[in-house]
Amino acid sequence: MIANFFQNLNASKIEYLLISGQATVLYGAATFSEDIDLWLNPTAENCDRFLTSLRACGARYYKLTPPFTPTNLQRGHGFHFVLGDVGDVAFLDVMGNPPRADSFSAASEKACWMQTEWGEVRTVGIKALVELKKTQRLEDYPIISKLALAWFDQPGAKVPDDFIWALENIFTLPELTVFFTEYPESVTAASRFNPKVAALGRQLLTTADAPESAEQPVRELFQQRIAELQMADRHYWRDIIGELKALRAAGKLMLEGSEI
Repeated sequence: MIANFFQNLNASKIEYLLISGQATVLYGAATFSEDIDLWLNPTAENCDRFLTSLRACGARYYKLTPPFTPTNLQRGHGFHFVLGDVGDVAFLDVMGNPPRADSFSAASEKACWMQTEWGEVRTVGIKALVELKKTQRLEDYPIISKLALAWFDQPGAKVPDDFIWALENIFTLPELTVFFTEYPESVTAASRFNPKVAALGRQLLTTADAPESAEQPVRELFQQRIAELQMADRHYWRDIIGELKALRAAGKLMLEGSEI
């Protein structure tokens, strides 16, 4: 069912990118994701083609979904659908202007086709995916850290130019330890990034077990940076949630369970 859906998207030349959980699985930063999340180019023509594809797959509306229009896509609303029947369903979330993202065209230039159990799927690049994952969910930050490491397996990765970017996007001590171990020269970059992180890096290169006195300041730095990103995400969604509440009060949300 999901394979047919992606085959239909590709055959209809719909401009999409796989993002969020399933993309992190493909990059090896997560082991499981239940939903399918797509970034759709929010043009009127692409929107129409996508609706036609949804109808062909028998999709239905799911929770809190506003009218599926280019305007709502461009404003950053999320749209929720169900594919399949009882016992064999997939939940599909769609956005046209996700938070912290460049334009669709810019992201598409750095995307790649990835082979999946559903066939070839156009997938957002790692650096864009990292920004999309900076949400209010605490569990996203270990995944972001793994994505930062996975970036260096990509054809576009540059050593040592990308060391600072990696340090900005690692939020866990295990991944930071792996990073310094695999790229000991990155400690020099860490000196420009943050002295506490650099001090821990030098300790890790000297001994396999850094003392708690070196780890705790870095742990606190991670917590502070995560809290700032969570707050920024909360502020981003405030107006969009307000619009969604207004649409619900006006009875303009799509009826859950209804066909497209």
